[in-house]
Amino acid sequence: MLRPRPLTLLALAFALLGAACSGEASTRADAAVEGPTTTAEPVTVPETIPDGVTLRVGDQLDYLQTVLGLAGEDEDLPYDVEYASFVGGPPMLQAFQGDAIDIGFVGSTPLIFAQAAGQDIVAVAGWASETASFYGLVTAPGVDDVEGWEDVRGKRIAYQRGTAGEAVLLQSLDEAGIAFDEITPVDVSQLQVAATLQGGGADLGISIEPLTSGFLAANEGAAQVARADRITDRSQFLIATRATLDDEGRSAALADYLSRVVRSFGYLRDHPDAVAEGVFAEIYGLSPDRAAELQAENGVTSFYALPGEILEAQQHLADLFVEAGQIPEELDVAAEFDNRFNELVAQEQGA
Repeated sequence: MLRPRPLTLLALAFALLGAACSGEASTRADAAVEGPTTTAEPVTVPETIPDGVTLRVGDQLDYLQTVLGLAGEDEDLPYDVEYASFVGGPPMLQAFQGDAIDIGFVGSTPLIFAQAAGQDIVAVAGWASETASFYGLVTAPGVDDVEGWEDVRGKRIAYQRGTAGEAVLLQSLDEAGIAFDEITPVDVSQLQVAATLQGGGADLGISIEPLTSGFLAANEGAAQVARADRITDRSQFLIATRATLDDEGRSAALADYLSRVVRSFGYLRDHPDAVAEGVFAEIYGLSPDRAAELQAENGVTSFYALPGEILEAQQHLADLFVEAGQIPEELDVAAEFDNRFNELVAQEQGA
């Protein structure tokens, strides 16, 4: 039985299923677009996996377990799986640092910060919804002179620094041609954005579902005026340590586990009601009507080849974090991606 969870924690689950201004994207990664980021041979699911293999998986509020369970892909695994649950990317990165987990999943922002910290972690698969992320720009009650990002100059904007919410802010300002110093940042926890807006501490906020739906329902004068839709906002990555990839048994288990995850998303793509009812309503606590709306708004989730189309966008995001002072040195984000599972993912998704 799937257990409902407190709404405040579930907001972080949305942020991380998924949880930082320049005029043009960096060209440092241009060369990597033409070729792979690893010389390793493409990986296939092995016919057998050595006995005694345990794959330690970092999950976020049981999301991977839920996806596998809904699709029936959590049965008859030929290896042991030990799950560790986290709330957000930073504690998961700490677990990797302490060699407590082998694989996990994060969004674009933690992947960048892992590279900046010198962690030996790479993305081995990436997936994204086809339309929009769960992040949006909302107004405080009574603020009626903002229709989109082009109207935010001079406004106080609440968001949590160093998170995917900041990535949304910085990318949106950049696209609107607005400098960071033309707004007043209000750094609060993602869970305090709504309270900050209600209390008059900010004019606008970067909010996330399911908190956005709750905030708008409780504040008639508030509105969502924009929704994040860049591929970095919509993407999530399955990440692994190099030690895991270099270990024959764990790498074999990872290939099987990844195959199951891809097939699970295929099942959910063909059974959208399972997501609306089993995830958005039962786990995230939304009403059935809002759960169905959110599922429709988010569209189909699909895997894509790495680094592929994410590379340029990820590089630009990293550059924005450097300019914002969140990262001390420029990064070449091509090093964040390992493409050895591309063929496996494509095969499973096609099936």
